[in-house]
Amino acid sequence: MTDDPYAPISDIYDFSYEDFDDDVDFYDNLARSVDGAVLELGVGTGRVALPLARRGHEVVGIDTSASMLDVAQAQLKTMRLRKGSLLLLDADMTNFDLNRKFGLVFAAANTFQHMLTTREQLICLQRVAAHVAPGGVFAMSIRSPVSVDWDEGGVPAPLLLDWVRDEPATGARVMKLVAAQAEPERMVRRMTYVYDRVFPDGTVRRSVFVTDLRYSTEAEIRLLLQQVGLRVTHVYGDYDLSPVGQGDNLVFVARAEGSR
Repeated sequence: MTDDPYAPISDIYDFSYEDFDDDVDFYDNLARSVDGAVLELGVGTGRVALPLARRGHEVVGIDTSASMLDVAQAQLKTMRLRKGSLLLLDADMTNFDLNRKFGLVFAAANTFQHMLTTREQLICLQRVAAHVAPGGVFAMSIRSPVSVDWDEGGVPAPLLLDWVRDEPATGARVMKLVAAQAEPERMVRRMTYVYDRVFPDGTVRRSVFVTDLRYSTEAEIRLLLQQVGLRVTHVYGDYDLSPVGQGDNLVFVARAEGSR
């Protein structure tokens, strides 16, 4: 047994999200607006970090999933990047200390939602604030709580088909199914992802990933960022800079206090 919850899906994660790169330009533009290196929290397989390194940024990525870091490292070895362009580290986003500061620190997609209590959120943001250079920026995206039907709390969640695709690398037909169980008293959704691979010889392989995601309001996140000395400059509804309410996300951009 492994205590790495991503281990069952690390080899299919990039295939599952290969059509999602909406946020790469967003973080690239932020990185170009500041001086210094970039730090990604929850770097995973390098979905965002690798393209940023390819575009010339010096990137450090931290994660606690050994299996996801292994995938990122394997991809890094196949790329012709300047030495030191991307450093991958096994570290927890609630207690890391890298002994350096960064121009941009970010948590992509729903990474910050793995902080399931206000205390965990605050501790994480305190570590973030300690690593943002003067004039630097912290950015993150979370799903807006208004995108969830919380009235379904306590009702058994159906497992629904999300998509069916062919996996070129293996020739398998892949089916992704998702169940979302709402817990409104905690503002948490338990997400269950099931990947069924049907290989050309008829064998079937099932991979299951279960995770809890905490939902927070804009006001809650603003207050937490203020408490750690990060001033919110923008909140968007999506990576295209649309206003809040015109997307399912809350995308925060905050700057270290005392900066421009």
